[in-house]
Amino acid sequence: MKEEEIRPKAVLDQYLALSAKDGERLDKNLFIKVPCPGCGDENGKPSIVKYGYTYLTCPVCNSLYCSPRPSKSQLDSLYLQSESSVFWSNVFFPSVVEARREKLFAPKAAKIAEMIKSRHLKISSICDVGAGHGIFLEELKKKLPDSKVYAIEPDATSAGICRSKGIEILEASCESATKWFEKFDLVICSEVIEHVYDVSDFIRSLSRLLKSGGFALITGLGYEGFDILTLQEKSKAVSPPHHLNFLSLEGFDAVFRRSGFSDVDAGT
Repeated sequence: MKEEEIRPKAVLDQYLALSAKDGERLDKNLFIKVPCPGCGDENGKPSIVKYGYTYLTCPVCNSLYCSPRPSKSQLDSLYLQSESSVFWSNVFFPSVVEARREKLFAPKAAKIAEMIKSRHLKISSICDVGAGHGIFLEELKKKLPDSKVYAIEPDATSAGICRSKGIEILEASCESATKWFEKFDLVICSEVIEHVYDVSDFIRSLSRLLKSGGFALITGLGYEGFDILTLQEKSKAVSPPHHLNFLSLEGFDAVFRRSGFSDVDAGT
């Protein structure tokens, strides 16, 4: 797989330019200082400044995170109304949807299905948090036809696309999805954790969606992946105000455990 296939440079650069402009428009007087989203330490040291946003490195778990950062209400408005978010939904993603199905979603679905079978897990209900257009759930359903799939997606356009495919969906954020608490054997969340205001609160919300003994599987940007660790501020993945959290492996382990999970396995 080549990056150009899933992130065409011209379209990605246009998205990142819009994102930077959206970030400039946010009122920094409303920004909030936060502790490390991984371990909770409050003594982060300035590490990267990009587009006027400061990222700190945690001295305890080595996570990288933006602080001060936009408030939750600012982020909610950003994802619902900003030019960059509209561009992502209406231009960027449609331009790569089938390439991502083939190169990302189908292989990931196959890997998860194999993991479930190899561990002899009984998974009858699966929820994808931040399901987008439902492409991943379509591929997962092919591999696990006996499992019922559900979606949580706050974006109205994406939620409508999921509905048109017959996917049962809750048009809400994970934190407000009280209707579906204790409903699922497996909750999956892909490339969302780097966006959220409060990582610990978000992960606790994932936990509340699970039945007793259920499992959560998250993928997302981490600080100790080779690319970001090497490129630092030159990485296109470090793109405020959308990407705020880059946890280390120790940070991921810490936040999952303090959010109520056990048997945590994190890797790059």
